[in-house]
Amino acid sequence: MNWAWLRFIGNILTNEAVMEPLIAAVLGYGISVYNKNRRYRMIMDITADVVDYIEEHYKEWGLKGSAKMEKFLEIFTKEFKKQLGRKPKKEELETAMIRAEALVQRARRASKTGK
Repeated sequence: MNWAWLRFIGNILTNEAVMEPLIAAVLGYGISVYNKNRRYRMIMDITADVVDYIEEHYKEWGLKGSAKMEKFLEIFTKEFKKQLGRKPKKEELETAMIRAEALVQRARRASKTGK
């Protein structure tokens, strides 16, 4: 078989003019994926902490129903800004609200089953 075409492709890919931008693109993509995962992890951590805090204190604060979610959004926004230096975007708030609801529902189910 004639493998000249494979050598030709290999020479192009290993050419310095091609390799440097390719490495830069791969590194840029890796950094953006890492930052996205890091931000998501921080949202999850802040959400869990704020939900725990509110669940401990909502009775003494006299909060019920949607007032708990309003308090959650207030505290979450403050904590998010402390850790990331900016206010959360709409999508980040939606993710946090969904996660908070899920955590509360799991806690309720666990308390009903006695776990």
